[in-house]
Amino acid sequence: MNRRRWLLHVVICALAHRKGRTVLLLAVLAMASSLATALGIVSSSMEKRVAEEVRKYGANLIVIPESARLDIGSGGLNFGVVSETAYLEQKVVEEVLVKSGLKAEVSFHLRGALHMKNADILVEGVNFSDIRRLFPWWQLKGSWPGSGEAVIGNDLASRMKLKAGDLVELTGDDKKIQLRISGIVASGGEEDGLLFMALPELQQILGLGNKLTLVRLMVTAGGDSLKTSASALQTLLPAAKVIEVRQTARTSEGLLAKVKLLMLMVTAVVLVSAGSSVAGTMSTTVLERGKEIGLMKAMGGTRWEVMLIFCGEAAMLGTLGGVTGYLFGSVIAQFITRTVFSASAEFLPWFSCVSLGVSLAIALLGSVGPMISVFRLDPVRSLRGE
Repeated sequence: MNRRRWLLHVVICALAHRKGRTVLLLAVLAMASSLATALGIVSSSMEKRVAEEVRKYGANLIVIPESARLDIGSGGLNFGVVSETAYLEQKVVEEVLVKSGLKAEVSFHLRGALHMKNADILVEGVNFSDIRRLFPWWQLKGSWPGSGEAVIGNDLASRMKLKAGDLVELTGDDKKIQLRISGIVASGGEEDGLLFMALPELQQILGLGNKLTLVRLMVTAGGDSLKTSASALQTLLPAAKVIEVRQTARTSEGLLAKVKLLMLMVTAVVLVSAGSSVAGTMSTTVLERGKEIGLMKAMGGTRWEVMLIFCGEAAMLGTLGGVTGYLFGSVIAQFITRTVFSASAEFLPWFSCVSLGVSLAIALLGSVGPMISVFRLDPVRSLRGE
């Protein structure tokens, strides 16, 4: 029997001989690693779930032009401020977005007033393919518009007595256009009072080719990363104002951060308790096996070789506890996410390494004190029973 097989044989026999303590240590290590695994999987799954939910809130960055302002007054009198409508250049914005390297979904907007049925109405030009991605909460009765079609807000449709399928004539700057209403949109916001048409058509009828009044961006970043993105974009667009729209997102992310902190604190308490339990149990084992340790040293075993046996026992317990903890932790994570969050936890096989690492760390670190006692144990005194 070679040295490694002999060491493995001694370790297995030692653990099997003390079944009660072996089962207790396995249970403690499995509990600690399963909790770390479960909370880690839940935290990871919920972070992605929150990110998906935040996307439903729409754009998180808005770019608007800086309005041209002129103070009107004479002498010490101030009659107010006159603002001139300002626009963004679509080509400039597109070039800046490419240059910045931002990963974002973009929606270009142009808002203006057109004449319809003896009344002026607000019209917004958009690309409807972008709208469908950035405004998932829109409730549309009818169909999304194609060429020569538009959608109208619910309030405006009621006021103008229009329905899906009606033809409307819009006039602006001596230009006319006929559009068919393909659907009526309800969002509960300002969109209910607008008429939406294709961006190029509105730019043409208003005589504002390549002009924009608003750009909405859904940037795939959060927290400080979003602030950095907004700052970088502001630097590249000095003639515009970049605004964060993150009230709801910040609330969701703040709540998630607090839940994660709570999970981390609970895990830390359990790991410390498990480490203390392992240390106490291993210390008791060393005291009970004093004569056995003394005999091994008296027979020629070095201090390092004897300590290696205890280290092997701790490593084997840690490995078994880690594997068991990962299996139980995955089940617990599924139970928590389905019961509390009404969602399904992700299958994350790499968390098996986390579970194994936690279990091994607790087993080995908890055995440091007992192994030092083994290293210092005097074989003569231990054989005498002192």
